[in-house]
Amino acid sequence: MPPGQRPASRVTRTRQEDEEAFAPQRPFSGPDGPQREAAPAPRQPGPQRTPRDPESKLSAMESRILEFEARWWRASGAKTQAIADELELTPERYYQHLARLIDHPEAAAEQPAVVRRLRAARDERRAAR
Repeated sequence: MPPGQRPASRVTRTRQEDEEAFAPQRPFSGPDGPQREAAPAPRQPGPQRTPRDPESKLSAMESRILEFEARWWRASGAKTQAIADELELTPERYYQHLARLIDHPEAAAEQPAVVRRLRAARDERRAAR
């Protein structure tokens, strides 16, 4: 296994499942009228996750970004590739989301160690200017 990658012990989700998980709550109304909502795909048995607090204001994508950033990487190339593969974002968009996310109190409540580490790194970069 290449350095910086974790074993594939998780059940990977399909692109369709990701799109359904991050779909807007309202149906899209395009030029042809509103689209019909597709029936949810049957859930695959996989690792059990604890349900998020319903009062949390972080989106599912924001939570995934925080969980992703909590992992440790030995090589930046492995992380860059994983950003594209797992989150389907460009590294630029990922870091833009992350920069905005670390200022939210909900993010600090969900992943306090990660947010503290990222804020400290940001403050150190700003002080070096």
